[in-house]
Order: sequence, then structure tokens, then C-alpha cells
Amino acid sequence: MDTGVWGWGAAACRWGPAERAAGSLNAASLREEQLHLSLLVSSGWRTISFHVVPVVRRKLGAPALEGVQQMPGFPEGSLRRILSQGVDLVPASAQLWRTSTDYLLTRLLGELGSLQGHRLDSLSILDRVNHESWRDSGRTDGLTFGHLKMVLLWASVLFPAPEDWAELQGAVYRLLVVLLCCLATRKLPHFLHPQRNLLQGSGLDLGAIYQRVEGFASQPEAALRIHATHLGRSPPPRIGSGLKALLQLPASDPTYWATAYFDVLLDKFQVFNIQDKDRISAMQSVFQKTRTLGGEES
Repeated sequence: MDTGVWGWGAAACRWGPAERAAGSLNAASLREEQLHLSLLVSSGWRTISFHVVPVVRRKLGAPALEGVQQMPGFPEGSLRRILSQGVDLVPASAQLWRTSTDYLLTRLLGELGSLQGHRLDSLSILDRVNHESWRDSGRTDGLTFGHLKMVLLWASVLFPAPEDWAELQGAVYRLLVVLLCCLATRKLPHFLHPQRNLLQGSGLDLGAIYQRVEGFASQPEAALRIHATHLGRSPPPRIGSGLKALLQLPASDPTYWATAYFDVLLDKFQVFNIQDKDRISAMQSVFQKTRTLGGEES
């Protein structure tokens, strides 16, 4: 019988205002009878709440992960190596356990961080914008870091070329177009379990969140008070007409969930900037298809 390996794991679950010195710890809630132990760590400008949970790491993979061996945008062999480590078991209740892919996703982010470019930088920027602007410094419900992390993983697959991530402003907009599409269609697939919609049953006002994200995409300098000069020398991209209709297309036709379609969205924001002729041709083909659909609907 495979009993796995027993250990402890931690997952950052929420942010709050930093009321303590950077690096300070607060373990006041460790005595609470919960399925996890809460640990607060100050980062200087906000506090991270970690949930420390017992973990059983098993070599046996989850059936939903079978066949997922290689995806574009990741170092060759990295996905197979990481998934071979198996899934974790974490407490679901006082009597039951459930599988968790948090460790696998963290390792995948680590692989992206080993590549040249601004993948993790773009995630960091949107994480701070989400906290300070879209969630009003944590005072309102909204997207979590887990949602944004999933967006980056999908964006890395949809935009696999190194030139996609060479410039910071373009990297941020690659996450934004994926996020806007997910909000418009109300569907964010789990990276390792695509049949799971992470927005379903979230209780979030997705329409209001979409408006905030679209507003940022149209005028990022309003929210990037300390980052605006880092995004590049070119003027911030502006939303062209017809974007909302374009964002709805994957809901009716899943084949649009592909690089060429998202390249059309990048072109709408004037941040496409790709020189590969085959990719340009594919983008133009999808663009003509969307124009034809628009003509039929009108």
C-alpha cells in the first residue's frame, strides 16, 4: 500500500494591511481548533496570512492529470518531471482528505521564473494592482492570488515565444487579455484540471470586477502610481472598439482558446509586436473570421 510521505505545507491565502515590522510573525491563532494553523507574516507594506496544513505527498498521480505531459511555454521535460511527483493529500474535514495540486502549481511557477522575460514580474504587478485598486486595499471581495496565478500559467502556454515576455508592458497585457476573456465568459479553467471552472460558485460580482480590470487595461497609469515608468516608453495601450464582443467568442466556440485569437486581442491593445510570419498570418486569419462574424450579427 502506498502510504505516501507525511509532512507540512503552507499556502498564502490572503493579504491585509501591514501593521507589523517587515518579517515579524504572529502565531496568536495557533491554538484555534481548525484544519489549519494560521501564521501571519509581515512583508512591510502588507501582511500575508499562511495556512499551515499537514500534507501527505503521494507518488500516485491523479487521473485528471493523465496525458498532460508537455505544454508550449515551459522548459522541455519540466511538466513531465513535476507531475511525476504526484499530488498531495490535505485535510478536507476532521475525517476526510482531499487531493491538492498547490505544490505542483508552485513548482510550475518556479519553472517559469527560470526563463528569461517578465512572466513573474507581470504577475507581481497585477497582484499589487488587484490588492490596492481592484479590491480597494483588501476591503472588498475580488480575485485572489490563486486566480492570477492560474491566468499566468495559461498565458505562458498561449504566448510561448520568448519575445512575448521580453518587454514588461507587453507581458502585463498578455495576462490582462487572458484575464479579461475569463471574466467576460465567466470561466477560468484550472490549469491541471481544465474541466474545473475556478470562477463558478465563487460568489464574486464578476461584472463589476470585469469593469475594474477593463478600466485598468484602458488607463493603467491611474493605478500604477509607482510602476508607470517601468512599463515602457510607449504610450499606454487603449481599448479599441468591439473588444467586449471579441472577448465573448470562446464561450460559444472553445476553439478560440488559442494563441491566434489572443493575438487578435493583443493587436486591439496595440501590443502584438510579433515578427513571426506564421503567427501573424494565423492572427490575421482569425481577425478576418471575427470581422465576418461581426458582419453577420449586424
